Amino acid sequence: MRALLRLTCAAALVACSDVKTPTAVTQPLRSPLLPTPHADSVSGAIGRLDGRPIPDRVAELVSQRFAKVSLPADSYSAASDAVHPDIACPPRAWNGAACWLMYTPYKNSNSTYENPGVLIASTDTSWRTPPSITNPIVPFPGVGAYNSDPDHAFDPGTGRLVQVYRVVADSFNKIMIMSTADARTWTAPRVAFKERNHDAVSPSLIIDANRGARLWYVRSGADGCSSQSSSVQMRTAQPDSSQRFEQTNWSEATPVDLKIPNSVVWHLDVSALPGDAGYVALVVAFRDGTSCGYSDLWLAASPDGIHWRTYAMPIFWRTMKLASQRAISTWYRGTVRYDAGTDSLHLWPSALAGTAWTIYHTAVKLRDIRGLLEQAQPSDYKSLFNLRSVPGTAALMP
Repeated sequence: MRALLRLTCAAALVACSDVKTPTAVTQPLRSPLLPTPHADSVSGAIGRLDGRPIPDRVAELVSQRFAKVSLPADSYSAASDAVHPDIACPPRAWNGAACWLMYTPYKNSNSTYENPGVLIASTDTSWRTPPSITNPIVPFPGVGAYNSDPDHAFDPGTGRLVQVYRVVADSFNKIMIMSTADARTWTAPRVAFKERNHDAVSPSLIIDANRGARLWYVRSGADGCSSQSSSVQMRTAQPDSSQRFEQTNWSEATPVDLKIPNSVVWHLDVSALPGDAGYVALVVAFRDGTSCGYSDLWLAASPDGIHWRTYAMPIFWRTMKLASQRAISTWYRGTVRYDAGTDSLHLWPSALAGTAWTIYHTAVKLRDIRGLLEQAQPSDYKSLFNLRSVPGTAALMP
């Protein structure tokens, strides 16, 4: 993420959140994502007979359980402003917790505070610091540099939690990697790979049952979040039986065809589908000719991680009612998990609400949200921004 963010419509420097009753904590992720039914299965005959516009129905789905996440202040920023959430839930509880979360504080949009921390979930909307841990777990890298964009996954071969994050320094994006057996003692971070500014944004890590790893990231170029174009890249790694992930080499980048129509992809989080069913992604994108201070959140799906399907409209947008009720001016990187037992797609978007960054949670039936998105048309997205001007922000530095 970025140096400082300024609101052009309000004043002051701000950070890149309604609290409802927290949703009950669900069981750990039993499998990632099920294949998607076609639109004609959406809520059966009732869904087919609902004549309301698709955006109204999408907004209703994501709003029903929408609530603010409560999380503790870290010791460095002494604030609870936060972005870049990422959740990982192993098949069985790990070190006493069902799900673990990475995030970065972002007090006053100051990148000095953007140092990764680790939390555990008490409920979907209440996160806490694990015992014997002081956040952030990654220190500030020094004047002229900043951290951002953590992501993590469990290594089934070693039982370790593997974290990647980005350091912006010396005109490079350096993707760092480290691991832990207990979330308290971490290996020294090393550079997995690096690219010129800003060609390695928002890394997202998946490790499969055979320890094959895939890591997607965004190549936006030197203009960062003011870029007029971007692309999504993927690298892979396969450690041998004696290696940890921080000891192995990553492949060269392979371009993937994840694109949002008439928009610039900025950040993403990828989750694996069960078995060989592919992947799903939660994607941050801003419209052509704007900047990442005008971002919406989209869903995407892929059978192989290379070829992606996107939809004609987002699932969170800046002019939707729940955003205006909370003074949300831009959506930001979120994280996603799937509960196969209930067909619940859990989403944790971060957003700029007023002058504070926060993380929210909602859950929807996968068959319902995907069915609606499959019916959406380009005119549905256009209609989201026809009724009023959209307050924006100055460009966030990446």
